[in-house]
Amino acid sequence: MDFGLSGKVALVSGGSKGMGRAVAEELGREGAKVLVLARGQDAIDETVAAIRSSGGEAHGLSVDMTDPDAINETVAHCTRIFGLEPDIAVANVYGTARYTFDTAGPEVFREGYELLVMSAVHLARAVVPAMKRKRWGRIVTIGSFCVKKPHWQVPLIVDNVTRAGAAALSKSLSNELGTYGITVNTIAPGFIATEMALAWMDEMAREQGLDPEAAARALDATIPVGRKGTSEEIAGAAVFLCSERASYITGQLIMVDGGLVGAPF
Repeated sequence: MDFGLSGKVALVSGGSKGMGRAVAEELGREGAKVLVLARGQDAIDETVAAIRSSGGEAHGLSVDMTDPDAINETVAHCTRIFGLEPDIAVANVYGTARYTFDTAGPEVFREGYELLVMSAVHLARAVVPAMKRKRWGRIVTIGSFCVKKPHWQVPLIVDNVTRAGAAALSKSLSNELGTYGITVNTIAPGFIATEMALAWMDEMAREQGLDPEAAARALDATIPVGRKGTSEEIAGAAVFLCSERASYITGQLIMVDGGLVGAPF
């Protein structure tokens, strides 16, 4: 299947590890020109090298996604190095720390909002003008299943609230941008076996006095497909939403969770 991504320019934030890296690599394999955005330069360089080794075209840049000026400069940098303005933006920012309502003061909520909502606002403001000029664009946010079913096993109230805000932003943008040929969607992953997530799950199990392997098996048993997902499975959904084939899909929250969330809609 031809996804029509050859020659498209894609920005992928959080693109150096886990799900973001898988998305960046898959876009590269589909012929997109990829700008990998993250914090750590070493991981960025590794991802860029992996994309290039597979025959793709990629560059990387260390950037703070909560800084609007830095994001605007990133888009200008993208245009300089590729000679083209961005067609695709993937907003992938890692979540907040663990907090209960009692331990999360107002500043913690503000920081979470800046991290997960305003970073997506800044990215959209930076890329939408070019997409409007082209009358084509794709914006995909990598969110979480907690948008539909807030985390209940662990204290992640800030993540629950702010992820929902980011999904509402995507839906609102889809209403405003659809006539320009721009689609805006959110992917809601379930439990994905990234290195960071597995370490976090292991830590949580030990804190509760549980055997990590037994806890992992118990978690898998709550998922209808019987296992955690992979970053590549998230990337497959993201690349499809970025493609020509997904031109009539917008404003959607796409669950990629192995059936974890039981609600049919």
